[in-house]
Amino acid sequence: MKPRPSIYIDGIEPFIDSELVYKPNPVFSEMERYAKEKNIPIVTAATGGVLSQIVSFIKPNKILELGTGLGYSTLWMVKGNPSSNIITIDRHEEQAKLLDGYAQKMGLESQMDVTRVTGSVIDYLANESLWKDVDFFFVDCDKITYPTIFRTLWPKAKKGASFVYDNVLWHGRVLDPDPKKPSDMAVMELWNEVKSQVSEYTLFPVGDGLLFFQK
Repeated sequence: MKPRPSIYIDGIEPFIDSELVYKPNPVFSEMERYAKEKNIPIVTAATGGVLSQIVSFIKPNKILELGTGLGYSTLWMVKGNPSSNIITIDRHEEQAKLLDGYAQKMGLESQMDVTRVTGSVIDYLANESLWKDVDFFFVDCDKITYPTIFRTLWPKAKKGASFVYDNVLWHGRVLDPDPKKPSDMAVMELWNEVKSQVSEYTLFPVGDGLLFFQK
C-alpha cells in the first residue's frame, strides 16, 4: 500500500501525532509502529484522541465499530469509556485479533467489554436486529461502502444515536475528486447524503477528517 498524502503541510502531522497528542498508554505508539511497518491503515493518534474524547462525553452504552483494523481505534474508544459495550467488525480475522494482544498489554482485557466479529460489514448491517439498539456508530471501513452504510443506518437508527465517520477529507481529494475512482465518488456521495439529510454535523479536521452527527 503506497503512502497516502496528508491534508497538512509536510511534516506537521507526524509532529502532532508524536509530540502533541496525549497517549494514555505507550502501547498506542507500539501499535502505530506496527501499523506503519505492515502497511495497515489506522486512524492517526490525533484522530484517536478526539474519538476517545467524544466517547467520553457521550458515554454510549453500545458502540458498533465498522472496521477493526488492528484494534487501534477500538482501544481509544475503550479509554474514552471502558463501560461501553463495543462490537467491532472486520473481514480480516488474523489482523483484527491483534486487538486482543494489545488490550492485554494495556491491562484492559478484564476491564473492557469488546466483541470481535469476522465478516462483511454490509452483510452484518443487513440484520437490523443486530444494531437497532446501538448508541454510537464508528465507521472506518472500505470507503466505497460509506454511502450504503449511511442509507442503511440513518433511517432506522434509534433517536439520539451518534455517528462518526473517518476519512471524510479523503487525503485532500475532496477538493478534486477523480470520477474514475470509486472511493473518491463514494466519499463525495456520503457528504451529499449528510448535507441533504442531517440538520447539524461537525467536521473535526484531524487526521484525514472526522465527521460527527447525531440522529
